[in-house]
Amino acid sequence: MARVRRYDRAAMAALLALPGALLVYLSFNGGGYFVGAPAVAAIVVAGALLIRVIAAERPFAGLNRAGAAVAAALALLAVWTLLSASWSDAPARATLEFDRTLLYLLTFLLLACVAGTRPRLAWLVRLLALAIFAVCTAALTTRLAPELWPTSLTVRPERLRYPLTYWNALGMLASIGVILCFHLAASLRQAPWVRVVASAAVPALAVTLYLTLSRGAIAAGAVALLVYIVLGRPSGLISTLAAAVPTSAFAVVMAYGAEQLTGTDPTGPAAISEGQDVALALGLATVAAGAIRFFLFRLDRRLLQIRIPAARRPAFVAGGVLASGLIALVAFLALGGPGYMDRQYERFVKTDAADETSDARSRLTNPGNKGRLEHWEVALAAFRETPLQGSGAGTYQLEWAQRRQTEFNVVDGHSLYLEMLGELGLVGLALLAVAVLTILAVLAARSRGPNRSLHAAVFAAALAWALHTGVDWDWEVPALTILFFALAGAGLAAPEGEGGLRIAPSRIARALVAVGIVIVAITPARAALSQHHLNRGVEALRAGDCARAIDAGLAARAALPVRPEPWEVIGYCEARLRKGSLAVDSLERAVRRDPENSQLHLGLALVRGAARLDPRPAARRALRLNPFDVIARDAVRRFRTDDPARWEREARSLPLPLY
Repeated sequence: MARVRRYDRAAMAALLALPGALLVYLSFNGGGYFVGAPAVAAIVVAGALLIRVIAAERPFAGLNRAGAAVAAALALLAVWTLLSASWSDAPARATLEFDRTLLYLLTFLLLACVAGTRPRLAWLVRLLALAIFAVCTAALTTRLAPELWPTSLTVRPERLRYPLTYWNALGMLASIGVILCFHLAASLRQAPWVRVVASAAVPALAVTLYLTLSRGAIAAGAVALLVYIVLGRPSGLISTLAAAVPTSAFAVVMAYGAEQLTGTDPTGPAAISEGQDVALALGLATVAAGAIRFFLFRLDRRLLQIRIPAARRPAFVAGGVLASGLIALVAFLALGGPGYMDRQYERFVKTDAADETSDARSRLTNPGNKGRLEHWEVALAAFRETPLQGSGAGTYQLEWAQRRQTEFNVVDGHSLYLEMLGELGLVGLALLAVAVLTILAVLAARSRGPNRSLHAAVFAAALAWALHTGVDWDWEVPALTILFFALAGAGLAAPEGEGGLRIAPSRIARALVAVGIVIVAITPARAALSQHHLNRGVEALRAGDCARAIDAGLAARAALPVRPEPWEVIGYCEARLRKGSLAVDSLERAVRRDPENSQLHLGLALVRGAARLDPRPAARRALRLNPFDVIARDAVRRFRTDDPARWEREARSLPLPLY
């Protein structure tokens, strides 16, 4: 019996550690943005859920009505995503979007099915905070000590983006890390060493957040942290504020003064020198934050001795909140807040760019919309054309290419809610809203009682994500969004012994559920295998090894036949080998799998030209689908002739439009 209990504890520990481990894995694989990583993560989570269904005595003990409602909404959203291929004629896009939604559904279910206890939720928060800190420490190392951890700086080098490859996503991850660590430092129900370590972690997370220069992440995190303080009212709040705020402010001010770290050459000699100074300051801030928190343990004990009679407690809390609100309102009015907000709104609407000067730090005080208004308008335009079902999952990129007014390339709509409205219509948005709003409502409702600080921290982290994803593409960054659904699943789980499916399912029921899990895991497994072969194919194509590229393309096609990219790789190699008719056939097959993709039509034009077949209709089609595509415009110009020999020369001189 003792051995069985040890196995149970080990299994539970592994389950609680899984979200943090996946967060780290996805973070160091481009944030999980690209096809392979989220598919692998979905397979891992499906495997964990399968083991639980088979081995656990009561595998669904934590699944209550709220959890079931969220799971049902996400499941229907995944199905609707797959169905959208029928009206978008882009089955591969719908399939890959399905894999991402499936990952979120399985992550939520895995945690929601475990009976909720305070220790389990507390350990999940600790492990997720640890995972976030590990990722942010790696990110900081690449900027403060680039000689130790060199990274590529090809895109926006002034903004810290490694390892997620997107600065706003990294900023949001650091922002949620600040919230979770602040809670761990302020909750007197945490072990003393946890409070000290969490306090010491806050300055590093704050500096990481600053170096991303992410205005949205800073704003969403600040709002959520304030909500946590109001709802959670942790007993160690004063001590944590004294330990974390001044030390974090000192570290951020030092980082702000190191202007080379946010310059165009943040890894040059001058930046390395500044990075050493900032690293030293951060080290001092870290030690100071932990030491202050340790020496204020006596203050914590004294605060615990203050008892407010239970009958007066609601009035005391309401009075404190009301007084704080009145003070904030008076200060806002006295300092000219309404006028300031009006001016900032005007600047947001009328100023397209957020980086108007050579100093990247200036974007933090510039409310320019950075083109988001145009991004949102394209999503709304797609919605207005097909309001019920939208243009199809994953098709925002195609809508942007056809409707954009600038040469700037965009793949995602920079707002989950508007992009969902444009791609999956009212049905998709309604299903998403049911899931997200149910999660937030239940988490908020649980932010009271003896465990209010813990539940308030979970709610605040979820709220930060929900706010930020309204102005960015966090949904497409699983390293960030898996955090939301893991916390949501654990936060919504029914307390042990209260609600949930407490009965042990029969063997037949377990078998049926297990078969269902295996079936839904087939799609991400095929996607992961396809992407593995496709990566090899593209690498071989660029190296000029067409025999290996074609073999890899055929393997990628066999793993997931609906994808057009394997046919691209095969077709380009066939064109290089002067197998003109085969190359044209391959690109035509690719076009049929994604007919609104200008890149595929451009590829078809190139292989037709290389085969001395008329490339002009395909080139003109590519330009109509993407009027700002420089290569398509150049191809239309170069192919403006009736000479087949010139078609071939021009086609072989143009660059391949590879992904």
